Parts: sequence; C-alpha cells; structure tokens
Amino acid sequence: MTRSIEQIVEHAATTKLTLGEVIEVLDSGAVLVSLDGETPIVMQCQRLTTTAAEPLMLAAGDRVLTFITPDRGVAVVMGRIDASCAPPREPSSTEAVPETLVLEARQSLTLRVGEGSITLREDGKILIKGKDLVSHAQRMNRIKGGAVSIN
Repeated sequence: MTRSIEQIVEHAATTKLTLGEVIEVLDSGAVLVSLDGETPIVMQCQRLTTTAAEPLMLAAGDRVLTFITPDRGVAVVMGRIDASCAPPREPSSTEAVPETLVLEARQSLTLRVGEGSITLREDGKILIKGKDLVSHAQRMNRIKGGAVSIN
C-alpha cells in the first residue's frame, strides 16, 4: 500500500479528490472510507500528517476529503469536512467557573490593558497605574496603611 512520494507525484495530473465517509478507524491508524461516486467503494486510506502535532482524530460517520491515485494504489485522507468549520461555541452558563484562580510568578505579575496596569512584585509592592482610578464600594471603602499619602 505504501508507495514513494515520487510515484505519487508522477500521477499527480490524473489523481482524484473524492468525498467519502469514515467507516472505521483501524488499530494501525489506517482509515476505512466509503468513497462517494457512481459506484461507492470502500478503501483503506492513510492519513495526511502536516505537523508534529497529534494526527487528525477521525470517527465513524465523519465526512472526509480523500486523495486517490488513478490505479487506486494509494488513498490518503486529506482532512475532515465541516466538523472543523463549525462556528465557535459560546460558553454555556452551566459551565463551571472555578471558585479560586491562582496565577503565580517568581518576580512580578502584571495585568495590562491599554494604558492601565496592575503589577504585583515579589517584595510585596502593588502598583496600580491608569489615567483615572475609580473605587466603588457598596459598603465600607477602607484605606489603611502604616502611612497614607493623598496628593
């Protein structure tokens, strides 16, 4: 089933791209695909790998685009159709929001948006910078420190 890339390229002008449906993913990693056409056929296909990332995960029923040589000696699943084109999913209101979130750094941690920032430093100093600082409290708003300097 495996042929050299040179043999595949030789037939590039006569190769065919065909839609199909995954029947089964074999333990070997090969994929059985029912190819669309006048006479549907089932072929064992290889999967195209384009990065070092995990290979494309396929399951029975997935629609796929398949590359086939004219003699049907090589068939390669090029990608899945529609599943990766779904619109981004909105977060559900029932999704869990953590009770506590800890971000930790060794020297400093800065949250920055535009010209505003909050920086926490390892020596305990907290810097809040912005064009305007607004503090709202429904109850008590305390300013407490060893010394308090206003202006």
